[in-house]
Amino acid sequence: MRFVFLPGMDGTGILFEPITLLWPKEEPPPVVISYPSDRFLNYDELDAYVHPKLPTNEPYVLVAESFGGPLATRIAVEKPPLLRGLVLSATFARKPKGWIGTLGEFIVGPYLFHQPYFNVVGRWVMKEQGLSGWQIDFLLRAIGHDRPEILAARLREALEVDALADLKNCPVPVLCLYAQRDLLLSKRCHELIGEATPNVRMVGLDTPHFLLQAKPAEALHEIRMFAQFLGT
Repeated sequence: MRFVFLPGMDGTGILFEPITLLWPKEEPPPVVISYPSDRFLNYDELDAYVHPKLPTNEPYVLVAESFGGPLATRIAVEKPPLLRGLVLSATFARKPKGWIGTLGEFIVGPYLFHQPYFNVVGRWVMKEQGLSGWQIDFLLRAIGHDRPEILAARLREALEVDALADLKNCPVPVLCLYAQRDLLLSKRCHELIGEATPNVRMVGLDTPHFLLQAKPAEALHEIRMFAQFLGT
């Protein structure tokens, strides 16, 4: 079983390093699909961009983080023949609630992601989430790879999305990993995912929003356990 990772807001896939570095050597290495860094693509455009990069000769599981969740759900509902399961990590199906949803629509703009503003505010937000110094530095470096206007456009796209109908029609089993100490998304985000499809396994981890980065070993364990019950 191959695993295909779709990034969150950063779009680079760099943030998956903590979990991909732990991948068992005897298993096929995961595939990370990055988004273009030179232009903004909305969810429709990302769907068209990602689809040709999906495996065509082996079964796979889509693993999507944060911003990537609605994209993965959209892809799943199109029923790719080799898709066997969907892992949604610290994400949402409808316009996110919590800190992002409450303030985002009023303050969103490229300036949010300009240095040194983002370095100060982003560092404070991550520190409030309980992340360590090296984790914060790692996250800031990854997010800083894309231009501020692209990051702002992705945030606007997330604030307008509604993938609930797609999730209700998802044809494959779903694992929803949610952060129990998430200050960026409210618990209603993962509750909606749980309510939308009966074919879902809900697992909460004692982490901040950056779940795959804060506890990669625990997340990898849950993902591999989930994959064991999927057909090949």
